[in-house]
Amino acid sequence: ILVRAISYTVHGLIPASCVFADRYNREEVVRSLGKEINLNPPLTLGQLPDTPEELLKLDQVFIKSELKVGVIYVKEGQYTEEEILDNNDSSPLFEEFLQLLGEKVRLKGFDKYKGGLDTVHDLTGLYSVYTHWRGIEIMFHVSTLLPYEKNDPQKLQRKRHIGNDIVCVVFLEADNTPFSPSCIKSHFLHTFIVVRTSPRFKRKPSRYEVSVITRDEVGAYKPYLWEQSLFDKITRTGKCLQGAMFREWMLTKIVNGERASYSAPKFARMQERTRSQMLEDIVANLQNHAETGQIPKPYRRGSWRPIGHMRPSSPLLDSVRDQFEGYDQLAKDFTKYFLNTEDPDLTLFDVFFLVGQGKQKQRLFGVRAILGVRSRVFQEMLYGISTGFGSPQVPVAELLARAVPTLHSPQKPKSNFLQVPDIESPRPKSVPSSPMVMRAFSRLGSLTAGWGRSSRKASQQQQLAAEDKKKWSSSQDCSQDNKDKDSGKDKPQLAVPRLSVCADAQKVDRAKLAQTEFMIIEFDPETFRLLLDYLHTGSCPLTCANIPGLICAAEHYDLPDLLQACFHHAKQFLRIEVVCGMLSSLENYYWRYTSASELVNMILAFVETRAYQLFDCADFLSLSESMVQMVMSRNLEVAEIRKFEAMLAWARHKIRSRPATSKVDAKMEFKCTMERLARDLKLYRISPQDLIKIVLPSKAIKNERILETLMFQANSGMYRIQDSYLEACQQRLQKQDSRFSESFDYGL
Repeated sequence: ILVRAISYTVHGLIPASCVFADRYNREEVVRSLGKEINLNPPLTLGQLPDTPEELLKLDQVFIKSELKVGVIYVKEGQYTEEEILDNNDSSPLFEEFLQLLGEKVRLKGFDKYKGGLDTVHDLTGLYSVYTHWRGIEIMFHVSTLLPYEKNDPQKLQRKRHIGNDIVCVVFLEADNTPFSPSCIKSHFLHTFIVVRTSPRFKRKPSRYEVSVITRDEVGAYKPYLWEQSLFDKITRTGKCLQGAMFREWMLTKIVNGERASYSAPKFARMQERTRSQMLEDIVANLQNHAETGQIPKPYRRGSWRPIGHMRPSSPLLDSVRDQFEGYDQLAKDFTKYFLNTEDPDLTLFDVFFLVGQGKQKQRLFGVRAILGVRSRVFQEMLYGISTGFGSPQVPVAELLARAVPTLHSPQKPKSNFLQVPDIESPRPKSVPSSPMVMRAFSRLGSLTAGWGRSSRKASQQQQLAAEDKKKWSSSQDCSQDNKDKDSGKDKPQLAVPRLSVCADAQKVDRAKLAQTEFMIIEFDPETFRLLLDYLHTGSCPLTCANIPGLICAAEHYDLPDLLQACFHHAKQFLRIEVVCGMLSSLENYYWRYTSASELVNMILAFVETRAYQLFDCADFLSLSESMVQMVMSRNLEVAEIRKFEAMLAWARHKIRSRPATSKVDAKMEFKCTMERLARDLKLYRISPQDLIKIVLPSKAIKNERILETLMFQANSGMYRIQDSYLEACQQRLQKQDSRFSESFDYGL
C-alpha cells in the first residue's frame, strides 16, 4: 500500500488476511480496504489511463538531477564577506581542490547544465567548474572565477550567484582563522561544507580537514563526520590513494546536503503548496471522470496552471474557454492599468518616484508589492528587508543538549509582509489529508515514511544519547583543532556559529513601509519609466536608443531576463546609424556597470569593419573625447591618414562649438586635444606625401614628430621610389636648365 497525502507519503505491506475480497479484483480490494478502516466516503478505484503517469510526476517533482553549488576561497585573516569575495587570485592549493571537484570548462558555447551562468556573452566570467556525477549535473559557482569589479565593494556580481545557492563549499587556506557562516549574508544558503588546509606546507597538501555547518531546521545527513573528517590526499609512497575517495565523499555530502535542506520551512512550504495543488488536480480529474465519463485534457502550453494540472472537459467549458481563460487578456489588462502614462489611474499605485538629477524631477508611480516581488533591489528599497543569518554564537555544549533536529512544519511567518498567507482552500473529500488516515492504515500493517513531516513526529521528543552527542558534535564543530581533541578534555570547547531556526524569516522595516516617496538619481526619467512598465506588465519596447539605459537598469535592479533581452536585441539590430547615439548614452554608465562595458565592447567590435561609414556620420562629431579615443584605439580597418582626418575634424568641431565664455586660448586647446587624440596614431603608416601635404599644414602634430617619422621611413625603406619615376625625373632634368634643377621638387 502506498498512501500519498498532501503533507506526507507512507508505504508498507498489509497481510492478505486483512483483505476480505477477491484478491484478483482490484475494485473489490480497494472497496474492502476502505470499509476496514472506516473511511468515508468509501474508496473507489480510478480508471483514468493517465493517473499512474501523473502520480509518477508527483513523486519525482522534488528529485532534482541538476544542482548549483557555491565555492568560496578564504585566506588567512579574512573574516568579512567583502574581504572573502574580494579574492581574485587563487592559490595552487585551491586550484588542486577545484580539480578534485570537477572539470574547468569554458562557459561560452557550453551546452550542458549552466547553473544560471551566461554561456553566450561571457557576462558571468570566462570559466567555471562542472561535473557529471552519478547522473547528476553539478555546476560550481567559484568566487574567483565570477566577474570581478574593483569599484564595487559588495561584489554583487559574485554575491548574486553564491548567495542564491543552497549549499556552499568553503576552502579555508588558513591555520588561525575560523570561518563564521554569519559573514555571508543570504537567506538561501542553508549548508556550509568547510574544507581546511594549511598554507605552510610547501609541498602538495597531505590532509584535508572537513567540517559542516547547517541551519537548525536542517537535519543530519550522511555521510557523517564522526565516521571520517580527515582525508589524506597523498600517501607516503607519493601515489594518490584517497583522492578519488575524498571526491566521492565530498560530492555525496554536497548532494545530500542540498536534499536535506529542502526540509527547511522556506523550501518545505513551497513543496507542500505544489504537492497539494497537484494532488487536488489528480483527485478532481478522477472524480469528474467517475461522474461524467469525460477524459480530462492536459493544460495548454504557456498556461499559468501548476505542474501536473489536468482540467475536466465539458461542452460548455470547451466553448467558452478560449474567450475567457486567455492569459493574453490578463497581460493586456495589466498593461492598460499599470503603465506610467500622462494621466495614470492612481487608485492602484501606492508609491511614487522622483526621477532625475536636476531640479526638474519627473514623478513616476508604481505598485510596491509588484516591484518587491519582481526585483530583489526594489524589495530592499521598498521594504527594507535585511538578509543574513544574524544569530549569536553559542557554546557547543548547548548545541549538544538539544533534541535531534527534526523536519519542522512550515508555519506562517509573523513578521513577513511579503509572504502570501497559506489560506486553506476546500479540498476534495477523497484526498487523504489528515493524519487520521495514516493511523487508520497503520492498524492494517507496518507503514514506513517515504516523504514529509508527519511520519517523524514520534521522534520529536527524543533526546540525544551519550554516544550520539559525540557524533553530532563532530558534524557541527568546525573550529576545533586535532591538538585540542587529543590534549585537554578539561578545556572549554570553542563556540561555533549557531544558525537560527527563524534565520530565513524576512523582516520588514516599518519605516520603509511607511515611506511612499523615493528619489532616483541613477537613471533618466524615460529609462526608469520603461523599467517600471516592464516590472508591472512583463514587457516593454526595445530599441537601440533606449537599450543603453535599460541594460544598466537591468543590472542595477538585478533583472537577468531583461538584461539578456537587451543584449540579444542589440546584437541583432545594431546599425551604424545608431552607434554614435548609443555610445553617447553609455558615456555615464560604462565605468560603473559591467553590462554597459560589455555593450561598449560589442559596439566597438561592430565598428572595426565599418570605420569609413562611422567617420562619415554627422553624429560622430558629437561624441565625447573619451569615446573617440576608445574608437581610435581599436584595430580599425581604415587607412591611418583617414583616422587622422577624422580626429582633425572632431577637434575643429569641438573648438567651434565651445562656449563663448571659455577663457582658454582656442589654439592651445586645439593643440592639446590633438596631442591626446594622436598619441596612439601610427604616423609611420602614413605616406611621406600625405605627411607633407595633409598632416604638416594642419599644425596639429609637432614638426619634430613628423621629421622623426620621415627619417624612420627613409632609414627603413618603407616607401621606396619606383624606377619608372626616377627615369622620368632624369629626362626632365636633362631638358631643364641647371638653375631650375636646384629647386626641383622630387615629390618625395
